[in-house]
Amino acid sequence: MSLKAIRSKTQLKPPRITIHGTAGIGKTSFAASMNKTIFVLSEDGMGKIQCDHFPVARDFDTFMDNMNSLLKEDHSFATVAVDSLDWLEPLIWEKVCATHGKKSISEFNYGTGYVEALKHWRDYIDVLNRLRDEKKMTVVQIAHTQIKRFESPEVEAYDRYELKLHKKASDLILEHSDACFFANYKLGTVKVKGKGGQTTNKTVQGDRLLYTQERPAFVAKNRYGLPEEMNFDWQEIRSAIIGK
Repeated sequence: MSLKAIRSKTQLKPPRITIHGTAGIGKTSFAASMNKTIFVLSEDGMGKIQCDHFPVARDFDTFMDNMNSLLKEDHSFATVAVDSLDWLEPLIWEKVCATHGKKSISEFNYGTGYVEALKHWRDYIDVLNRLRDEKKMTVVQIAHTQIKRFESPEVEAYDRYELKLHKKASDLILEHSDACFFANYKLGTVKVKGKGGQTTNKTVQGDRLLYTQERPAFVAKNRYGLPEEMNFDWQEIRSAIIGK
């Protein structure tokens, strides 16, 4: 290696995206709207969506076989969608328990079972990276959300929306992702006149949005300088990323 290896610009690779939000908001539909999507399923969440997909994997080895087939075989798919991360996690835990002769991940002392699970999470991430680098595939990972207490060193603890994963796995997925979008409805207020003519403010639910930057209320991030809020539309997001 020499100074000749120095580069002033980096090649823009397909994005690795994680999207989390409440059930039924349209995360799977969002992934299906992307370019030539193939779903690798750990749950039966396709509903009426018509899109290419593997059968639902009932164990981690089957799930990884499906992932690796995209790596080893020729195909025209441009996007790999994992649906969902929080249903994949129990498959990983079952794999760890079977390997170590445990009935439950909670049987491990001092949380070591979750540490063992990270080894399989890293194997999974390695395949995602190879699909992105070798097959030029966009990666989208779908997760449900949960409300958890966040202990901040700067202010009092507060609740926020996070990925519905164990903290160690969630941290790893967030670190790996180029973008993590929080899907939610935009909330607003309208004035409502009640009995006696008294006016009060009422919270109303608006259009679906993708939030791209972290706020106290939820986990989000992106490495593309995207606006804080964007429409629930992949083509708009794709244009914003490629245009950077």
